[in-house]
Amino acid sequence: MVIPLKRALPATWRRLALLSLLLPYLISGVLKLSDFAGAQAEVAGLLGDVAKAPITAAVIALQLGGSALLLRGGRWAWLGGLALAAFTLAATFLAHRWWGLPSGPGRSQAFNGFWEHIALVGALLYAALMEPEA
Repeated sequence: MVIPLKRALPATWRRLALLSLLLPYLISGVLKLSDFAGAQAEVAGLLGDVAKAPITAAVIALQLGGSALLLRGGRWAWLGGLALAAFTLAATFLAHRWWGLPSGPGRSQAFNGFWEHIALVGALLYAALMEPEA
């Protein structure tokens, strides 16, 4: 008999697994809050000369809010996971453009970073879809 993992795994372990998945977003959101000017510079480095303050605020809200929704669980967990997955996918294509780099260590690092972030997208989608509703 096969027991679905989401029923077999105690809620505490599910929350710890989610926390480990969400730590990069939680840490990044808190660090951006503590250094808003630096966070705006990061946004400008990826997007160019744009409305940095509102975009930075939106990124912080998405990172912290999406993480909170998914970590809390319940009926809106899927939305947090989907939002973080979409954000990560977009950021991955902006920050890890390995295909435009010359051969060498920089290209290899960007290639690995790209696929690691694609794996995060998959993990976030899986977590969002497998989270039991309250």
